[in-house]
Amino acid sequence: MGSLRRRSHTSELEELKYALDQSAIVAITDTRGTITYANDRFCEISKYPREELLGWDHRIINSGYHPKAFMRDLWETIESGKIWRGEIRNRAKDGTVYWVDTTIVPFLATDGRPYQYMAIRYETTERKLAEERLREREGLARLGQMAAIIAHEVKNPLAGIKGALQVVRGSLPKEGRDHAIFGDIIARLDSLNEMVQDLLLFSRPRTPKPAPISLRMLVDRTAALLVRDSDLAKVEVVVEGDDVVAHADPAQLQHVFQNVLLNAAQAMDGQGRIRVALSSVAGGRCEVVIADEGPGIPQEVHDRAFEPFVTTKHRGSGLGLAIAKQVVELHHGEISVESTDAGATIRVQLPAG
Repeated sequence: MGSLRRRSHTSELEELKYALDQSAIVAITDTRGTITYANDRFCEISKYPREELLGWDHRIINSGYHPKAFMRDLWETIESGKIWRGEIRNRAKDGTVYWVDTTIVPFLATDGRPYQYMAIRYETTERKLAEERLREREGLARLGQMAAIIAHEVKNPLAGIKGALQVVRGSLPKEGRDHAIFGDIIARLDSLNEMVQDLLLFSRPRTPKPAPISLRMLVDRTAALLVRDSDLAKVEVVVEGDDVVAHADPAQLQHVFQNVLLNAAQAMDGQGRIRVALSSVAGGRCEVVIADEGPGIPQEVHDRAFEPFVTTKHRGSGLGLAIAKQVVELHHGEISVESTDAGATIRVQLPAG
């Protein structure tokens, strides 16, 4: 009878373990943290085969995100025989990062001391990313409100100052040194006014009025405007691929291409070739790929390239790519950046017309 009960109890445990393995990431370690058991879900999410996990501790998936104090608190909790709960960011074998909601349960011997630990985890990567996107949107909204106030307070005085300077300059001899100095001041005011306009555009995005638009025509028109700038006259824009039609607001989309092409030209110090490739892609979308021959985007800036006020240039507002991203997403499109030592590539996808 006792033997039957033991078999029944063992069967129940096996069924419980099977159910847990189907839904959770499970690992068992000894008191030193060495992994003695890893279920299929653990292998799947960490991308390590079981034989590479067994015999190692969890440092094999350590992302380096959490401070030492965090890990110290975890160990002090479970070593005292208490259950630890929290969220951990890990790194898989291929370098991808994932989040897990973790519960670590100590198994206690008769003397009350742990003899092994079971970690039960559930992946929460999508939720964490959604929370991060929400925080980013809220932060950008506050930033936009502040930018709108600053821009409004600066715009009108700028116009007045420029008007007064133009009057004074007009009264000076054209061949004189003072006339040239005032001209330089007015040019700098114009640059400042462009930054204010960018602030207003970023803080008060307009709802697009989409219509069918030829991307080749739009890119050609924008490139022609770009090379009129004497500082960028040595830039060549080469458009490749068949013409494609996008469903987009022409004025807003031209502003996107203007910002991206200007960034590319400035990255090459005003000389070199920018390649623009047009194509149709799956899902009823069209794609524009803009590649420059500059030095590429520094690694420390790459992941933040579309954030406002992020720039590697000594001039400009740092809003060009942020505005481009904002406009593209309002069109239900996508924009991304890739970078190597041979240059940067911006990829824009939009609904086809």
